[in-house]
Amino acid sequence: GVAAAAVVWVRAQLPAVGCVAEGVVVNTVRADGAQPIEGFARARARELLGHRVELRRNSELVLQASLADLGARVDEAALREALTAVARRGELWQRLDDARQARSAGVAVALPLKLPMGPLIQRLSGFKLRVDRRSVPAKWDFAKKKATTHEPGLLVDLPATVEAIAEAAKRRQTQVSVVVREVVPAATQRRLDQMDLSVELSKYETRFGFGGSQVGRAKNVARAAAGIDGTVMMPGQIVSFNALVGPRSVANGFAQAGEIYKGELRIGVGGGTCQAASTFHASAYLAGFDVVERSNHSRPSGYIPIGLDATVAYPTIDLKMRNPFPFPVAVRAVAHKGTLVVSLHGKQRPARVSLATATVGVKPYKRKIRQAPWLTEGRIVRKQAGRRGVTIRKVRHIKYSDGKELDEKTIDTYPPTTEIYLVPPGTDPDELPQMPEDAAAG
Repeated sequence: GVAAAAVVWVRAQLPAVGCVAEGVVVNTVRADGAQPIEGFARARARELLGHRVELRRNSELVLQASLADLGARVDEAALREALTAVARRGELWQRLDDARQARSAGVAVALPLKLPMGPLIQRLSGFKLRVDRRSVPAKWDFAKKKATTHEPGLLVDLPATVEAIAEAAKRRQTQVSVVVREVVPAATQRRLDQMDLSVELSKYETRFGFGGSQVGRAKNVARAAAGIDGTVMMPGQIVSFNALVGPRSVANGFAQAGEIYKGELRIGVGGGTCQAASTFHASAYLAGFDVVERSNHSRPSGYIPIGLDATVAYPTIDLKMRNPFPFPVAVRAVAHKGTLVVSLHGKQRPARVSLATATVGVKPYKRKIRQAPWLTEGRIVRKQAGRRGVTIRKVRHIKYSDGKELDEKTIDTYPPTTEIYLVPPGTDPDELPQMPEDAAAG
């Protein structure tokens, strides 16, 4: 009687076995209570993956594709689990109440959509390359005693764009705006105009030839110095020498000059740039700045003490320094008549630095003999002098104004410089000058 009728009523209120509860809404489709869970889940996933979006920036159509084209997938197992949970968990009265609410007001179940970044990056690479623009930080003009104007950059924000596509798909929206953000540099004109540059933290000076055959090299030293001059390093900021100076090309203001390549002297565009990098490194290093990235030369440099040099090659070998102090520091770099001076300026000098070096290893050099058909018999030319390799230990002692002291130990290794002789074909190696004791046979 009454008990049997109650059982029938209860069963009628609850979702049928294996079917989606009536009133459940997935991707705007409302279940009527008769659809099997597996089929309903598969159909909704297929519909979502087939949804097409138009990616636009203002009026420009950037991309038109389905979610499946963009590599999206739906976790159908998780969706089936979510559908099974509606009006089937908890005490009987809870299940009855859940079923009633689903029928009357509807219960939305989200599709677990996963949209990977890779396919979108691939499809938007050309657009991103065209739109992305680096911000240009303001610099400090020491001559005019004021900051230059900064320029905001632009960045196509791919993670935010992926989120926007996924959100639009859930709402069945077709048009999606590419997320393009304005990037304001840390060094803005207003912020720099408020700086205190009354204290010179450090200064380092090197010399270079600027007449005759050295004209090209002098031009490169000056060009590289101009690239770092006026740079303001904000607290905690890392600056890249290569990013500041740019490619070593004629179009970028550089000239041909002698340079070291794979241990040998040669003529190339940009020779002399390393002197600007080395002088900057020395000034920042002796001011207590953090060395983030730096490589020493393949041989000691004549213009700067061993251990203070820094070699650079665009874009692979860089010098990166970090400002560890809680205030901005401006870089002044001036090359004039054979003298390059790099100084750092801020509101105080929070550290005093001393440097001690010691040779901890020596390696003999070798000799290389090359035949030169253009040489007449008996004529021998030493193209490159040999030099022993050396390993040094550096100890940078930093004493901070708050009394804290720090010893930083590093090792620099300069490989041997091969001695190179040019000889006419058929020359007996015994005719060459005897190798000194600090060399080894090649």
